[in-house]
Amino acid sequence: MTGSTDFPEAHETERPPSQGMIAMKDRLPLGVALLALVVAIAALVVAVGDTDDSGAQAAASSTTSVPAVTMPDALPTTTIGTVQTLPPATTVVLPVVTATTAAAAGEGADNDGADAPAPEPQLVLAVVGIGYDSTLNVREEPGGQIVAKLNSEATGIVPTGTVQELSDVAWHEVHAAGVLGWVSGEYVTPLGATVDTTTEVVARLGSTPTAANLAALGRTVAGAMASAEPESRVRISGEPTVDDVSEVTVDVVGQPDDSIRGYRLHVFATRSAGGFTLRNVEATLMCYTERGVSAQGLCN
Repeated sequence: MTGSTDFPEAHETERPPSQGMIAMKDRLPLGVALLALVVAIAALVVAVGDTDDSGAQAAASSTTSVPAVTMPDALPTTTIGTVQTLPPATTVVLPVVTATTAAAAGEGADNDGADAPAPEPQLVLAVVGIGYDSTLNVREEPGGQIVAKLNSEATGIVPTGTVQELSDVAWHEVHAAGVLGWVSGEYVTPLGATVDTTTEVVARLGSTPTAANLAALGRTVAGAMASAEPESRVRISGEPTVDDVSEVTVDVVGQPDDSIRGYRLHVFATRSAGGFTLRNVEATLMCYTERGVSAQGLCN
């Protein structure tokens, strides 16, 4: 055979797709999905970790520091449940002591609840039985050196309670005229209440007396109140004063009474054609020092 020999053109033979490739193509989307899930979980773990640690560090690093400030010590607190309250302030009331509160301290109830008796009034003496132009001596000791003088109507003499007998005279230690000294008991006594005795004096005299001068009128009135046994000592202790209503004071010391020692008579008069006529008489009780005066002004 001559010439070229024509052979039929070869044709590519198409193969059917491989079964393995088909399987891989089917599993690829599933793998991608799984990979995406793993990445998402990892990102979530990282995010959670950042929130717990990194976020705190970032917040700490972003905080601006300030200089320290010294704060005062906190007040003590009392915790009740979950609420804190300050303790109440303690109030101290300082008694305030005064004359009124001192007197009140002696009143009220005893320890057993019974009412305490009212305190006895303090004994105060007055000068009596000497003339208005004379004085009473306060001595350093009974019969001793003179340290002060008291006028005929001096009051406010406070005895200490110490008494000494000297030549049958009782001498009293007293606070008077700003000194501590001794006075004769013959010329001091506590005074009691004052009462009007005009009616009694006029009744004893038989009529309303009139005298040429106040001193004479005072002696006349004193005669109605004086005692013959024991004999009263009568002295004009207050200087006569002449006015629209004139006045003279007369002491009558010595009475036949174991309670009333005498009277201080305040004689008031009006001027008349005969001189001075009695207007009224007020008598102040003289009591015994050793017995004192009641709260009502009566001699004990």
